[in-house]
Amino acid sequence: MEFCPYYSLSTATQSHTCYGSRLNAPLIASGWDTIFSVIRGNNSLPGDMRELLILRVAVLNEAAYEWIQHEPVGRSAGLTQDQLLAIRFTPAFATNSNLTEPLLAAMLFADYLTKTVRVPQDVFDELAKHLTDQQIVEATATAGAYNFGSRLLVALDVDGKMDAAIPVPV
Repeated sequence: MEFCPYYSLSTATQSHTCYGSRLNAPLIASGWDTIFSVIRGNNSLPGDMRELLILRVAVLNEAAYEWIQHEPVGRSAGLTQDQLLAIRFTPAFATNSNLTEPLLAAMLFADYLTKTVRVPQDVFDELAKHLTDQQIVEATATAGAYNFGSRLLVALDVDGKMDAAIPVPV
């Protein structure tokens, strides 16, 4: 993802960016850039799984801006059209999907982390079959950070997308 220049909300138009809206809290902006840079580019999760976690959080939190930013990244990381449709349309907590076992485990993990905060042991154990201990922490941090991010994006109506529907992958 490209770095976006900061600007003030007082001068923002209807189409303001997530980086710009955070200028009003410089320490938040700095911390955001640090943690999200690590999550996006300096962890050991498979790219398709990282992007699935991010996109699933976007769906569950109705964060269209987050989906719009990450759908092309997900495609570049190897998510297929069918997988994107599953991420977009599978109901929360569903255990059947056309996803691979590791991706389905990650999606269920994101569902519980996002909707209930508490991940059942069997859901955790299923994801752990496919990841190292480090990757489990990274998966948790990814879903957790993007829950934080999506709430900020929606609450501040970044890019005027607060009420926008999550796009259908085409």
